[in-house]
Amino acid sequence: MALRHSLRSLFPAVLTLVMLAVLLSLGAWQVERLAWKTDLLARMEARRDAPPLSISGQADIAALKRDAHDFYPAIFNGRFGDDIVFWFTQIENKPTGLDRLDAAGYHMLVPFMLEDGSAILVDRGFIPARLLDITAPPPPQGLQNLAVILRWPDGRGAFDNEDDPSRNLFYVRDPKAIGAHWQFALPPMLGEAARANDSWPRGGQTRFSMPNNHLQYAVTWFGLAIVLVIVSGLWHIRFLKSQRAQAPRGETR
Repeated sequence: MALRHSLRSLFPAVLTLVMLAVLLSLGAWQVERLAWKTDLLARMEARRDAPPLSISGQADIAALKRDAHDFYPAIFNGRFGDDIVFWFTQIENKPTGLDRLDAAGYHMLVPFMLEDGSAILVDRGFIPARLLDITAPPPPQGLQNLAVILRWPDGRGAFDNEDDPSRNLFYVRDPKAIGAHWQFALPPMLGEAARANDSWPRGGQTRFSMPNNHLQYAVTWFGLAIVLVIVSGLWHIRFLKSQRAQAPRGETR
């Protein structure tokens, strides 16, 4: 009888400890993510106002590092290529205040030929889908000193659509895949046109902010851990009281 009662109290205690360890680990992980995200946002804001880098060729590209230069302003020196690729835009990566007909659209991606002949991808900005059936605006001609924001795009997610190279349609800004379609190599980074203009495609769509909800997540996990301890403690107190209340009757038998 005593062994059965011990097991009845031991199993909930072990389960509580396991769940508590999981909740505390999740809370600690969110605290780490909060520190990382806060630092990232601070670096993004600092880079936003930094003097632009001059990018004229492969040597300049080779010196770029994601940790140091993502969201960094730069000047691409060269000219636009002839091919155009459309990238299906994310909902938050388009101009605000658009008419309903203009809300669905693409980002226009084009190769940019630097002064030494090497290529790098440029995101010229957002263009409504309805305009693609009318005309695809050609890029500016001649030598350019193009103001951009350097970006290293995220990888392909599990829910991203498959690219359709036959239509020059890419759902992920993957320079390697796009370069393979054009049959020349592209570096992993690209430049987002920095200047917002009134015509299409509309540049200046770089977002220097991102959600930072890790504090709320951490509070949630740690809060659940506290609730778990309270509920478990109340259960064990009630269990011990019931055992003590039953002890005299057990001894009488």
